[in-house]
Amino acid sequence: MKQDLAGWTIVIDLDGTLVETAPDLHAALNHVLEAEGLTPVPLDTIRMMIGDGAKALIRKGLSHNNAPIDEADIDTRLWPAFLKYYEANISQHSVPYDGAVETLDDLRQRGATLAICTNKAQHLAEQVLNELAPATCFAAILGGDRTITKKPSGAHILETVALSHGDASRTIMIGDSQTDERAASDAQLPFIMVSFGYGRLTGAPLSHLEEVDRWTNVEEAINRIVH
Repeated sequence: MKQDLAGWTIVIDLDGTLVETAPDLHAALNHVLEAEGLTPVPLDTIRMMIGDGAKALIRKGLSHNNAPIDEADIDTRLWPAFLKYYEANISQHSVPYDGAVETLDDLRQRGATLAICTNKAQHLAEQVLNELAPATCFAAILGGDRTITKKPSGAHILETVALSHGDASRTIMIGDSQTDERAASDAQLPFIMVSFGYGRLTGAPLSHLEEVDRWTNVEEAINRIVH
């Protein structure tokens, strides 16, 4: 029998955890590079950098082309061009991971409160969720530009929990990266690592850690934590 999750808050990262967003971020980067007369980069070149922000992707694309990195030019021209293209094409190739939407529905039916904690800009996170997932199923969505200290600070997660009217002592974080794991540890929360995303853990985990390789295993990991 499934355990009742009333009173529990499940906080979820977005990129690489709930939604496969890499293809559209990759397309936006290559759009900017090609407009500069530069060579597009392969997806694998930047895949593990997703979550570090668009400017980091642009720097990587410039470095791939041995082009000079001018921070002022990135700030005033390349980054705005990236965002304009990405906003217009944000869900062309992005999709929720297999089993994610069904698992979220099941968790809600069991009484859990769901929330999104992402370093992605607020309006972009909301746009992705409105187009690809049932955004209304989340009690709170807190982007990196709407919090004072974003992940890896645990304060970002705890602020998300507070916005969800949740209890930090009954909260679990799900993410795909060292950044998420460090934030969960800082907030003193158990952490579920999804292995299919854009990050990897290095060294010993700092938090109570469960690892899953698909969304259909997430509920089992949650059950082990709440027991």
